[in-house]
Amino acid sequence: MGRFAQEFRSLFDRQYRRAFRNLRHLPRLNYRNVIDAGANRGAFTDAFLRLHRPERVVLVEAIPELALKLCAKYEGNPRISIVSAALSDRNGEARFEINRSEASSSLLPIDPRNSDWFGRDLSVANSIIVPTLTLPELMTGEKLESVDLLKLDLQGAERLVLTGGVEVLDRVQVIYTEVFFEPLYAGAWRFSETNEFLSSHGFKLCGLSNIVHATDGDLVQANATFRRL
Repeated sequence: MGRFAQEFRSLFDRQYRRAFRNLRHLPRLNYRNVIDAGANRGAFTDAFLRLHRPERVVLVEAIPELALKLCAKYEGNPRISIVSAALSDRNGEARFEINRSEASSSLLPIDPRNSDWFGRDLSVANSIIVPTLTLPELMTGEKLESVDLLKLDLQGAERLVLTGGVEVLDRVQVIYTEVFFEPLYAGAWRFSETNEFLSSHGFKLCGLSNIVHATDGDLVQANATFRRL
């Protein structure tokens, strides 16, 4: 669909308008193979499918209960596969912390200041052991020679995925990732570090969206879009 047609449709279709607004920084590409890492309940994939028609979408979700719900949600869709694991920098297992706010769960320990920054209880409720996969292992297992869009919403573990996936980053065209301006999780990169790393591997920043501020007004996180030069 052309850009003008997309903008015209966004005037009348509320859900389409929301998807278009959130993903407007994605480059104009033919997105064939997509990885949605940190899929949660599938909101990103649902929005993306309103705008594009990929051949394959691989959703990766660490929380087993959510992975099962994703399997049920997309059952019968041959384009979509679900992987119940956490993307990381090694293959094996790791402790995964389940937060009281489910979407804030992570492989990395959460900074207790998050509860103040966001004005709600973001403490850890419990932890589980989950399987972990590197990006190269995931691509091999899913038979993906290349990835047109890699979406990362991993609450700080983006660093692990990117450093553990260096060998295949040249086969990725666009990265849509959460970035931090405060140390929300122990060991997580801040925006400047993510930008520097991806710039050194042939990517260019082309947009920031879903910008979030703390209760005191400070900038804390956003979604960043990077494209291969």
